[in-house]
Amino acid sequence: MKEAIDYFRGGKGFHRLFVLFKKRYESLGRVGGTVKLTDWKDEELADIAFYFGLSESELKKKGKVSLDQFEQQLKRTKFEHIGLQELLEAYFGESLVSKKEAKALKDQQQQTFLKSLQNDFPALYFWFQYLQNKSADTYWIYRWMEKSEQEFYKTVELLNVAITSLPEKLERLPMFSQRMIRNPHAFDRNTNLGKLWIHVLAVHRQEEGTVFIPTDSEGINDLLLQYNILRDDITNYVTCANLLAETKRGVHSMWRAATSTESVLNAPLRELVTLTSVYPENGLMKVWIVENSGVYSSILDDVPYAPIICTHGQFKLAALLLMDRLVENGCELYYAGDFDPEGLSMAARLMERYPENARLWNMDEASYKRSQADVDLPPERMNKLASIANIALAPVVSAMEIKKKAGYQEALVDQMVSDLRREIGKKNSR
Repeated sequence: MKEAIDYFRGGKGFHRLFVLFKKRYESLGRVGGTVKLTDWKDEELADIAFYFGLSESELKKKGKVSLDQFEQQLKRTKFEHIGLQELLEAYFGESLVSKKEAKALKDQQQQTFLKSLQNDFPALYFWFQYLQNKSADTYWIYRWMEKSEQEFYKTVELLNVAITSLPEKLERLPMFSQRMIRNPHAFDRNTNLGKLWIHVLAVHRQEEGTVFIPTDSEGINDLLLQYNILRDDITNYVTCANLLAETKRGVHSMWRAATSTESVLNAPLRELVTLTSVYPENGLMKVWIVENSGVYSSILDDVPYAPIICTHGQFKLAALLLMDRLVENGCELYYAGDFDPEGLSMAARLMERYPENARLWNMDEASYKRSQADVDLPPERMNKLASIANIALAPVVSAMEIKKKAGYQEALVDQMVSDLRREIGKKNSR
Protein backbone atom coordinates (compact mmCIF):
# COMPACT_ATOMS: atom_id res chain seq x y z
CA MET A 1 0.00 0.00 0.00
CA LYS A 2 2.83 2.38 0.86
CA GLU A 3 4.42 1.72 -2.49
CA ALA A 4 1.10 2.35 -4.26
CA ILE A 5 0.59 5.62 -2.41
CA ASP A 6 4.10 6.75 -3.27
CA TYR A 7 3.53 5.89 -6.92
CA PHE A 8 0.28 7.78 -7.31
CA ARG A 9 1.52 10.78 -5.35
CA GLY A 10 4.40 10.97 -7.82
CA GLY A 11 2.09 11.63 -10.78
CA LYS A 12 0.95 15.20 -11.39
CA GLY A 13 -2.62 14.39 -12.36
CA PHE A 14 -3.47 11.61 -9.89
CA HIS A 15 -4.20 13.88 -6.93
CA ARG A 16 -6.76 15.86 -8.90
CA LEU A 17 -8.25 12.62 -10.22
CA PHE A 18 -8.45 11.06 -6.74
CA VAL A 19 -10.21 14.13 -5.34
CA LEU A 20 -12.88 13.68 -8.03
CA PHE A 21 -13.03 9.93 -7.31
CA LYS A 22 -13.60 10.67 -3.63
CA LYS A 23 -16.48 13.06 -4.38
CA ARG A 24 -18.05 10.55 -6.76
CA TYR A 25 -17.85 7.79 -4.12
CA GLU A 26 -19.42 10.07 -1.49
CA SER A 27 -22.22 10.88 -3.91
CA LEU A 28 -22.95 7.28 -5.00
CA GLY A 29 -21.92 5.41 -1.86
CA ARG A 30 -19.90 2.93 -3.95
CA VAL A 31 -17.12 2.67 -6.54
CA GLY A 32 -18.86 3.61 -9.79
CA GLY A 33 -19.68 6.35 -12.23
CA THR A 34 -17.25 8.55 -14.15
CA VAL A 35 -15.43 11.84 -13.69
CA LYS A 36 -14.81 14.41 -16.41
CA LEU A 37 -11.37 15.54 -17.54
CA THR A 38 -12.39 18.81 -19.14
CA ASP A 39 -9.96 21.74 -18.83
CA TRP A 40 -7.13 19.47 -17.69
CA LYS A 41 -3.56 20.40 -18.60
CA ASP A 42 -1.47 18.06 -20.76
CA GLU A 43 0.98 17.36 -17.94
CA GLU A 44 -1.92 16.28 -15.73
CA LEU A 45 -3.24 13.94 -18.39
CA ALA A 46 0.15 12.41 -19.20
CA ASP A 47 0.51 10.17 -16.14
CA ILE A 48 -3.14 9.07 -16.27
CA ALA A 49 -2.88 8.24 -19.97
CA PHE A 50 0.27 6.21 -19.28
CA TYR A 51 -1.53 4.37 -16.47
CA PHE A 52 -4.28 3.27 -18.90
CA GLY A 53 -1.85 2.58 -21.74
CA LEU A 54 -3.32 5.37 -23.85
CA SER A 55 -1.92 8.39 -25.60
CA GLU A 56 -2.74 11.82 -24.22
CA SER A 57 -4.83 12.61 -27.31
CA GLU A 58 -6.83 9.38 -26.88
CA LEU A 59 -7.55 10.15 -23.23
CA LYS A 60 -8.44 13.75 -24.04
CA LYS A 61 -10.84 12.54 -26.73
CA LYS A 62 -12.57 10.24 -24.21
CA GLY A 63 -12.87 13.22 -21.85
CA LYS A 64 -13.67 11.12 -18.82
CA VAL A 65 -12.43 8.30 -16.58
CA SER A 66 -14.55 5.47 -15.16
CA LEU A 67 -13.94 4.50 -11.55
CA ASP A 68 -14.64 0.84 -12.40
CA GLN A 69 -12.15 0.91 -15.29
CA PHE A 70 -9.53 2.51 -13.05
CA GLU A 71 -10.01 -0.30 -10.52
CA GLN A 72 -9.86 -2.95 -13.25
CA GLN A 73 -6.62 -1.42 -14.53
CA LEU A 74 -5.29 -1.47 -10.96
CA LYS A 75 -5.71 -5.27 -10.96
CA ARG A 76 -3.38 -5.49 -13.97
CA THR A 77 -0.54 -3.90 -12.00
CA LYS A 78 1.56 -5.11 -9.12
CA PHE A 79 -1.08 -3.45 -6.89
CA GLU A 80 -3.66 -6.03 -7.98
CA HIS A 81 -4.72 -6.90 -4.44
CA ILE A 82 -5.69 -3.30 -3.60
CA GLY A 83 -9.23 -2.07 -4.34
CA LEU A 84 -9.95 1.54 -5.35
CA GLN A 85 -11.89 2.29 -2.16
CA GLU A 86 -9.05 0.93 -0.04
CA LEU A 87 -6.54 2.93 -2.09
CA LEU A 88 -8.48 6.18 -1.73
CA GLU A 89 -8.90 5.73 2.03
CA ALA A 90 -5.17 5.18 2.44
CA TYR A 91 -4.35 8.06 0.12
CA PHE A 92 -6.54 10.58 2.00
CA GLY A 93 -6.02 9.02 5.44
CA GLU A 94 -9.76 8.74 6.20
CA SER A 95 -12.64 6.37 5.68
CA LEU A 96 -14.83 7.07 2.69
CA VAL A 97 -18.42 7.72 3.74
CA SER A 98 -21.32 8.34 1.38
CA LYS A 99 -23.40 11.49 1.79
CA LYS A 100 -26.30 9.30 2.83
CA GLU A 101 -24.21 7.56 5.50
CA ALA A 102 -22.73 10.88 6.65
CA LYS A 103 -26.20 12.40 6.97
CA ALA A 104 -27.48 9.39 8.91
CA LEU A 105 -24.49 9.59 11.24
CA LYS A 106 -24.96 13.34 11.73
CA ASP A 107 -28.68 12.88 12.41
CA GLN A 108 -27.93 10.20 14.98
CA GLN A 109 -25.38 12.42 16.73
CA GLN A 110 -27.82 15.34 16.79
CA GLN A 111 -30.63 13.24 18.20
CA THR A 112 -28.29 11.88 20.87
CA PHE A 113 -27.25 15.43 21.74
CA LEU A 114 -30.88 16.60 21.96
CA LYS A 115 -31.78 13.67 24.23
CA SER A 116 -28.91 14.58 26.54
CA LEU A 117 -30.24 18.16 26.63
CA GLN A 118 -33.70 16.84 27.51
CA ASN A 119 -32.24 15.02 30.48
CA ASP A 120 -30.25 18.04 31.63
CA PHE A 121 -32.98 20.65 31.08
CA PRO A 122 -36.43 19.06 31.55
CA ALA A 123 -38.15 22.49 31.62
CA LEU A 124 -37.33 22.79 27.90
CA TYR A 125 -38.44 19.25 27.05
CA PHE A 126 -41.28 20.58 24.84
CA TRP A 127 -38.79 22.57 22.76
CA PHE A 128 -36.34 19.71 22.24
CA GLN A 129 -39.24 17.51 21.14
CA TYR A 130 -40.18 20.15 18.57
CA LEU A 131 -36.58 20.48 17.34
CA GLN A 132 -36.47 16.76 16.60
CA ASN A 133 -39.09 17.28 13.88
CA LYS A 134 -36.54 19.36 11.94
CA SER A 135 -39.07 21.78 10.49
CA ALA A 136 -37.83 24.60 8.25
CA ASP A 137 -37.78 27.12 11.12
CA THR A 138 -35.20 24.99 12.97
CA TYR A 139 -32.57 24.69 10.22
CA TRP A 140 -30.59 27.68 11.48
CA ILE A 141 -30.66 26.21 14.98
CA TYR A 142 -29.18 22.95 13.74
CA ARG A 143 -26.45 24.82 11.85
CA TRP A 144 -25.51 26.61 15.04
CA MET A 145 -25.63 23.34 16.96
CA GLU A 146 -23.28 21.71 14.43
CA LYS A 147 -20.87 24.64 14.63
CA SER A 148 -20.31 24.21 18.36
CA GLU A 149 -22.25 21.88 20.65
CA GLN A 150 -20.43 23.35 23.63
CA GLU A 151 -21.54 26.91 22.84
CA PHE A 152 -25.07 25.73 22.11
CA TYR A 153 -25.18 23.90 25.45
CA LYS A 154 -24.18 27.09 27.31
CA THR A 155 -26.92 29.01 25.51
CA VAL A 156 -29.50 26.39 26.44
CA GLU A 157 -28.44 26.80 30.06
CA LEU A 158 -29.46 30.47 29.81
CA LEU A 159 -32.75 29.59 28.11
CA ASN A 160 -33.49 27.17 30.93
CA VAL A 161 -32.93 29.90 33.52
CA ALA A 162 -35.28 32.21 31.59
CA ILE A 163 -38.12 29.71 31.03
CA THR A 164 -38.11 28.73 34.70
CA SER A 165 -38.11 32.36 35.88
CA LEU A 166 -40.82 33.99 33.79
CA PRO A 167 -42.19 37.16 35.43
CA GLU A 168 -45.49 36.90 37.28
CA LYS A 169 -46.25 40.55 36.52
CA LEU A 170 -45.23 42.87 33.69
CA GLU A 171 -41.49 43.30 33.35
CA ARG A 172 -39.49 45.09 30.66
CA LEU A 173 -37.22 42.96 28.52
CA PRO A 174 -33.94 44.71 29.51
CA MET A 175 -34.83 44.34 33.19
CA PHE A 176 -35.80 40.70 32.69
CA SER A 177 -32.51 40.12 30.89
CA GLN A 178 -30.55 41.84 33.63
CA ARG A 179 -32.31 39.76 36.28
CA MET A 180 -31.63 36.53 34.40
CA ILE A 181 -27.98 36.85 33.38
CA ARG A 182 -26.83 40.34 34.39
CA ASN A 183 -26.80 41.60 30.82
CA PRO A 184 -29.69 43.88 29.78
CA HIS A 185 -29.02 43.25 26.09
CA ALA A 186 -28.60 39.47 26.20
CA PHE A 187 -32.11 38.81 24.87
CA ASP A 188 -32.05 41.53 22.23
CA ARG A 189 -33.67 40.56 18.96
CA ASN A 190 -30.38 40.66 17.00
CA THR A 191 -28.59 38.13 19.25
CA ASN A 192 -28.66 34.35 18.86
CA LEU A 193 -29.93 34.03 22.41
CA GLY A 194 -32.70 36.53 21.68
CA LYS A 195 -33.74 34.67 18.52
CA LEU A 196 -33.75 31.35 20.36
CA TRP A 197 -35.81 32.87 23.18
CA ILE A 198 -38.50 33.95 20.72
CA HIS A 199 -38.43 30.47 19.16
CA VAL A 200 -38.80 28.79 22.55
CA LEU A 201 -41.75 30.97 23.55
CA ALA A 202 -43.46 30.50 20.16
CA VAL A 203 -43.19 26.72 20.47
CA HIS A 204 -44.43 26.89 24.06
CA ARG A 205 -47.42 28.99 22.99
CA GLN A 206 -48.43 26.75 20.06
CA GLU A 207 -52.16 26.51 19.60
CA GLU A 208 -53.82 23.30 18.40
CA GLY A 209 -50.48 21.87 17.38
CA THR A 210 -49.60 24.84 15.13
CA VAL A 211 -46.41 26.78 15.80
CA PHE A 212 -46.08 30.31 14.40
CA ILE A 213 -42.66 31.96 14.77
CA PRO A 214 -43.11 35.75 14.56
CA THR A 215 -40.51 37.65 12.56
CA ASP A 216 -41.93 41.19 12.56
CA SER A 217 -41.50 43.57 15.46
CA GLU A 218 -45.15 43.66 16.51
CA GLY A 219 -45.52 39.88 16.34
CA ILE A 220 -42.53 39.54 18.65
CA ASN A 221 -43.88 42.23 20.98
CA ASP A 222 -47.24 40.45 21.10
CA LEU A 223 -45.60 37.11 21.91
CA LEU A 224 -43.46 38.56 24.70
CA LEU A 225 -46.43 40.36 26.21
CA GLN A 226 -48.25 37.03 26.56
CA TYR A 227 -45.44 36.07 28.94
CA ASN A 228 -45.57 39.39 30.84
CA ILE A 229 -42.48 40.76 29.09
CA LEU A 230 -42.57 44.26 27.57
CA ARG A 231 -40.11 45.04 24.81
CA ASP A 232 -41.07 48.69 24.32
CA ASP A 233 -43.94 50.25 26.22
CA ILE A 234 -43.25 53.97 25.76
CA THR A 235 -42.54 54.71 22.07
CA ASN A 236 -44.99 51.95 21.07
CA TYR A 237 -48.18 53.98 21.08
CA VAL A 238 -51.49 54.56 19.28
CA THR A 239 -53.45 57.78 18.82
CA CYS A 240 -57.17 57.88 19.61
CA ALA A 241 -60.02 60.25 20.30
CA ASN A 242 -63.43 60.03 21.96
CA LEU A 243 -62.87 56.65 23.58
CA LEU A 244 -63.41 55.80 27.22
CA ALA A 245 -61.23 53.29 29.02
CA GLU A 246 -61.60 51.44 32.29
CA THR A 247 -59.21 49.80 34.71
CA LYS A 248 -60.07 47.62 37.68
CA ARG A 249 -60.87 50.84 39.55
CA GLY A 250 -63.42 52.04 37.00
CA VAL A 251 -63.33 54.68 34.23
CA HIS A 252 -59.83 56.07 33.77
CA SER A 253 -59.78 59.79 34.62
CA MET A 254 -57.29 60.65 31.85
CA TRP A 255 -59.46 59.07 29.16
CA ARG A 256 -62.57 60.73 30.64
CA ALA A 257 -60.86 64.12 30.54
CA ALA A 258 -59.76 63.59 26.93
CA THR A 259 -63.30 62.75 25.78
CA SER A 260 -64.91 65.58 27.74
CA THR A 261 -62.62 68.08 25.99
CA GLU A 262 -62.59 66.28 22.62
CA SER A 263 -58.82 65.99 22.91
CA VAL A 264 -56.56 63.58 21.06
CA LEU A 265 -54.76 61.05 23.22
CA ASN A 266 -51.46 59.35 22.42
CA ALA A 267 -51.73 56.13 24.43
CA PRO A 268 -48.47 54.21 24.97
CA LEU A 269 -48.42 50.48 25.53
CA ARG A 270 -47.42 51.12 29.15
CA GLU A 271 -50.87 52.57 29.83
CA LEU A 272 -52.86 50.25 27.57
CA VAL A 273 -51.79 47.04 29.33
CA THR A 274 -53.51 48.22 32.51
CA LEU A 275 -56.90 48.67 30.83
CA THR A 276 -59.71 46.18 31.25
CA SER A 277 -62.19 47.75 28.83
CA VAL A 278 -62.34 50.35 26.04
CA TYR A 279 -65.42 51.63 24.21
CA PRO A 280 -66.66 54.72 22.30
CA GLU A 281 -67.83 57.57 24.48
CA ASN A 282 -70.96 58.05 22.35
CA GLY A 283 -72.19 54.51 23.00
CA LEU A 284 -72.64 53.61 19.28
CA MET A 285 -70.05 50.81 19.51
CA LYS A 286 -68.51 51.82 16.19
CA VAL A 287 -64.91 52.99 15.83
CA TRP A 288 -63.17 54.26 12.71
CA ILE A 289 -59.48 53.66 11.98
CA VAL A 290 -57.02 55.38 9.64
CA GLU A 291 -53.27 54.96 9.40
CA ASN A 292 -52.33 58.44 8.15
CA SER A 293 -51.89 61.12 10.82
CA GLY A 294 -52.61 63.99 8.40
CA VAL A 295 -55.87 62.39 7.32
CA TYR A 296 -56.73 61.65 10.94
CA SER A 297 -56.23 65.23 12.09
CA SER A 298 -58.11 66.63 9.09
CA ILE A 299 -61.12 64.45 9.87
CA LEU A 300 -61.14 65.57 13.49
CA ASP A 301 -61.11 69.20 12.37
CA ASP A 302 -64.62 68.67 10.99
CA VAL A 303 -65.86 65.86 13.24
CA PRO A 304 -64.08 66.44 16.57
CA TYR A 305 -66.47 64.11 18.38
CA ALA A 306 -65.76 61.04 16.20
CA PRO A 307 -64.43 57.89 17.94
CA ILE A 308 -61.43 57.40 15.71
CA ILE A 309 -57.97 55.80 15.90
CA CYS A 310 -54.74 56.56 14.05
CA THR A 311 -52.16 53.77 13.77
CA HIS A 312 -49.39 55.89 12.16
CA GLY A 313 -48.60 53.31 9.50
CA GLN A 314 -48.21 49.61 10.20
CA PHE A 315 -50.06 48.28 13.24
CA LYS A 316 -48.00 48.48 16.40
CA LEU A 317 -48.76 46.30 19.38
CA ALA A 318 -50.36 49.31 21.10
CA ALA A 319 -52.87 49.66 18.27
CA LEU A 320 -53.61 45.94 18.21
CA LEU A 321 -54.10 45.84 21.97
CA LEU A 322 -56.47 48.83 21.85
CA MET A 323 -58.48 47.21 19.06
CA ASP A 324 -58.55 43.93 20.98
CA ARG A 325 -60.18 45.71 23.90
CA LEU A 326 -62.73 47.38 21.62
CA VAL A 327 -63.63 44.09 19.94
CA GLU A 328 -63.98 42.41 23.32
CA ASN A 329 -66.74 44.96 23.98
CA GLY A 330 -68.44 44.09 20.69
CA CYS A 331 -67.33 47.19 18.77
CA GLU A 332 -67.30 47.29 14.98
CA LEU A 333 -64.03 48.53 13.48
CA TYR A 334 -64.12 50.48 10.20
CA TYR A 335 -60.70 50.65 8.55
CA ALA A 336 -59.55 52.99 5.78
CA GLY A 337 -56.06 52.74 4.31
CA ASP A 338 -54.12 53.79 1.24
CA PHE A 339 -54.62 51.97 -2.03
CA ASP A 340 -51.19 50.45 -2.35
CA PRO A 341 -49.97 46.89 -1.61
CA GLU A 342 -49.00 47.83 1.94
CA GLY A 343 -52.33 49.52 2.70
CA LEU A 344 -54.34 46.60 1.33
CA SER A 345 -52.18 44.15 3.29
CA MET A 346 -52.97 46.05 6.49
CA ALA A 347 -56.68 45.90 5.72
CA ALA A 348 -56.49 42.17 5.02
CA ARG A 349 -54.55 41.61 8.23
CA LEU A 350 -57.15 43.51 10.27
CA MET A 351 -60.03 41.54 8.78
CA GLU A 352 -58.21 38.29 9.43
CA ARG A 353 -57.59 39.24 13.06
CA TYR A 354 -61.18 40.40 13.62
CA PRO A 355 -63.30 38.47 11.09
CA GLU A 356 -66.58 39.25 12.88
CA ASN A 357 -65.88 42.87 13.75
CA ALA A 358 -63.68 44.47 11.07
CA ARG A 359 -65.22 46.34 8.13
CA LEU A 360 -63.70 48.14 5.15
CA TRP A 361 -64.29 51.89 4.99
CA ASN A 362 -63.96 53.62 1.63
CA MET A 363 -61.75 50.83 0.35
CA ASP A 364 -63.91 49.68 -2.55
CA GLU A 365 -63.19 49.95 -6.27
CA ALA A 366 -65.08 53.25 -6.63
CA SER A 367 -63.03 54.79 -3.81
CA TYR A 368 -59.85 53.58 -5.49
CA LYS A 369 -60.80 55.36 -8.71
CA ARG A 370 -61.54 58.60 -6.81
CA SER A 371 -58.27 58.44 -4.88
CA GLN A 372 -56.03 57.37 -7.76
CA ALA A 373 -52.84 59.39 -7.98
CA ASP A 374 -50.34 59.69 -10.79
CA VAL A 375 -47.97 57.36 -8.94
CA ASP A 376 -46.90 54.20 -10.73
CA LEU A 377 -46.35 51.10 -8.61
CA PRO A 378 -43.10 49.29 -9.55
CA PRO A 379 -43.22 45.52 -10.26
CA GLU A 380 -41.62 44.58 -6.93
CA ARG A 381 -44.48 46.29 -5.08
CA MET A 382 -47.16 45.03 -7.46
CA ASN A 383 -45.99 41.47 -6.77
CA LYS A 384 -47.10 41.89 -3.15
CA LEU A 385 -50.74 42.00 -4.27
CA ALA A 386 -50.61 38.27 -5.02
CA SER A 387 -50.49 37.53 -1.27
CA ILE A 388 -53.76 39.40 -0.54
CA ALA A 389 -56.45 36.73 -0.51
CA ASN A 390 -59.29 38.59 1.22
CA ILE A 391 -62.43 38.30 -0.91
CA ALA A 392 -63.72 41.76 0.00
CA LEU A 393 -60.52 43.32 -1.36
CA ALA A 394 -60.49 41.25 -4.57
CA PRO A 395 -62.15 43.93 -6.79
CA VAL A 396 -59.64 46.56 -5.66
CA VAL A 397 -56.72 44.18 -6.16
CA SER A 398 -57.92 43.43 -9.69
CA ALA A 399 -58.31 47.12 -10.49
CA MET A 400 -54.83 47.91 -9.15
CA GLU A 401 -53.32 45.07 -11.18
CA ILE A 402 -54.76 46.71 -14.28
CA LYS A 403 -54.01 50.37 -13.45
CA LYS A 404 -50.72 49.73 -11.62
CA LYS A 405 -51.18 53.00 -9.77
CA ALA A 406 -51.57 53.90 -6.11
CA GLY A 407 -54.42 55.74 -4.47
CA TYR A 408 -54.24 57.80 -1.30
CA GLN A 409 -56.58 58.56 1.61
CA GLU A 410 -56.12 62.32 1.37
CA ALA A 411 -58.39 62.38 -1.70
CA LEU A 412 -61.23 60.79 0.32
CA VAL A 413 -61.25 62.99 3.43
CA ASP A 414 -64.42 64.85 2.43
CA GLN A 415 -66.22 61.56 1.89
CA MET A 416 -64.96 60.24 5.24
CA VAL A 417 -66.21 63.34 7.03
CA SER A 418 -69.59 62.96 5.34
CA ASP A 419 -69.75 59.29 6.36
CA LEU A 420 -68.98 60.09 10.00
CA ARG A 421 -71.54 62.87 10.21
CA ARG A 422 -74.18 60.59 8.75
CA GLU A 423 -73.30 57.67 11.06
CA ILE A 424 -72.75 59.60 14.28
CA GLY A 425 -74.96 62.61 13.74
CA LYS A 426 -74.16 66.17 14.61
CA LYS A 427 -73.09 66.99 18.12
CA ASN A 428 -72.46 70.26 19.88
CA SER A 429 -68.84 70.68 20.80
CA ARG A 430 -68.37 70.90 24.55
